[in-house]
Amino acid sequence: MTGASEPECALCHRPVRSSTARARRIGSRCWRKLTRAQRAAIRRDPGAVRAALDQPVPAAPGQLTLDDQAPEPLAENGSPA
Repeated sequence: MTGASEPECALCHRPVRSSTARARRIGSRCWRKLTRAQRAAIRRDPGAVRAALDQPVPAAPGQLTLDDQAPEPLAENGSPA
């Protein structure tokens, strides 16, 4: 096989070699970076890789966005009030 005819990962565009990676169109490195919901969507329909990647990632419980994190005021001695 020449380099041009090898299937590529849909995310990083590197060649995929295993039959499993070719079937899902995503290499093993990129596969490990996906969320559980994205993997399930790709397993259901390998042709809809882009649709699965466009799914919003749920926010982790207890994680605040940077805008929601207000700094605590400091007391006169420099420790949090």
